[in-house]
Amino acid sequence: MIKIIYGAKGTGKTKQIIDMANDSVANQDGDIVFMTDSQRYSHKIKYQIRFSNTEDADIKTEQALIGFIKGMLSANYDIKIMFIDGPARMLNKDINDMADFYSEIEKIADKNNVEFVFTVSASKENLPDFILKYID
Repeated sequence: MIKIIYGAKGTGKTKQIIDMANDSVANQDGDIVFMTDSQRYSHKIKYQIRFSNTEDADIKTEQALIGFIKGMLSANYDIKIMFIDGPARMLNKDINDMADFYSEIEKIADKNNVEFVFTVSASKENLPDFILKYID
């Protein structure tokens, strides 16, 4: 399953995903991962959540990020939810060019029974069709 938190830059998406991650600690029976491209928010994430800074791992491409995610999941079968703040920003890509990435993430989610929550910097009317199916 994939969920999307969307909105224009500066609308509070990062705060919302951090709050969702922290709130999930109380009702999640598996491990939780929070991934972003900065140490900036590490102190706002509860200690029970595995915080990962993709910049430390030098992740710059979709395949590198997918490989990183697959590696985390193969090393820890107990991960049940992954919060990823701004994959388009991490990879310096336009969201419209990321259909293959989200398709691959959907396969990973189904195969591993993992939920993914992403932030996307775009208003609803500017979201590509392949993202709209993940909006509640």
